[in-house]
Amino acid sequence: MMNMVRFVFMMTAIVALVSCKTNIGARSPLSIGAGDMHKIIYYATLAGSSHNTQPWKVEVLGDREIRVFADTTRALNVIDPKKRELYISLGAFIENLDLAAGALGYAMEVQVLSRSERTACVAVVALERVRPSGFDLHSLVVRRTLRIPFHAADIREEEVKRILADDRQTSFFAASTAEGRFIAKQTLSAYRQQSMNRPAQSEFARWVRFSDRDVHLRQDGITTAGMQINGIKGFVVRNFFKPVDAEKKQFVQAGIQKTEKQVGNCGGWLVLTSPDNSVASWIDIGRRYERMNIICTSLHIGFQPMNQIVEEQNFLENVQHEIGKSGKIQFVARIGYMIEIPPPVSPRRPVDSVAVFYK
Repeated sequence: MMNMVRFVFMMTAIVALVSCKTNIGARSPLSIGAGDMHKIIYYATLAGSSHNTQPWKVEVLGDREIRVFADTTRALNVIDPKKRELYISLGAFIENLDLAAGALGYAMEVQVLSRSERTACVAVVALERVRPSGFDLHSLVVRRTLRIPFHAADIREEEVKRILADDRQTSFFAASTAEGRFIAKQTLSAYRQQSMNRPAQSEFARWVRFSDRDVHLRQDGITTAGMQINGIKGFVVRNFFKPVDAEKKQFVQAGIQKTEKQVGNCGGWLVLTSPDNSVASWIDIGRRYERMNIICTSLHIGFQPMNQIVEEQNFLENVQHEIGKSGKIQFVARIGYMIEIPPPVSPRRPVDSVAVFYK
């Protein structure tokens, strides 16, 4: 009888632990009384980035200039050796800068520095006081990446038009079309190839934050909540797994199975192209992707970047030949309807750790 009581007590404790909101982002709220420049940087840091590396640093000069730097210590040298995705991430950051500045009453002019001008500084942003744009800053707060199956219903034509707006270098392929099925198949195969690559496994593991302690300590990377490993499984992973476990066969196979469900359950694919492989084009891709992600969230459409076919060169050549007619493929995202977009969970580093303010 006593053993049964202990068992019930233990199970009750586990259920209580599982129900706790752990590993939910370590995202600091906006500081009370923060000035406009602090607010603008805060909202910019909510941008998406590969592996949630957050590869940005900034210098803020009064209320007139912001200098954006690439933090190359956060580069993904295995899957992103040319730093394409690093600059795409900086583009997403700059897009959020622009949207936040407009909402707070500043017009923003961005100068992307040429290779000959550039050291670590990638872009110089000039600010000028204007009438607030009316943009809802909450849109930046709720934007997120979703790594779960979506509804397979076709995306309505009017909503595709809203997502694309006037972007003539982005194509949408419904999941039910031959092109959509081709992208799904190629994405799964590219993911499988990359997940079997030992250096890529090790790089991924370096950015995994399984435990709540690591999440709150690092405030970056890929968490169990971000991978949407929840419930009892999430409790076990958070408390008993180490980052090195992400390289083990069982974890890798689980990732492949999850990816198979993801590519097989969506409404379609966004394929973003550019005319060339310049830094300016990559930053432009990041700005475009961030805008589309924000719009999708407002429409209850899930959004997940799935760039394995761009990262794996043999797949990129194949997909470029088949569907990249409008330019060089730089970014691919899976989208689909959701009943509800859950709150964001990816951690973000505080403003003071990424920005230096000069008066």
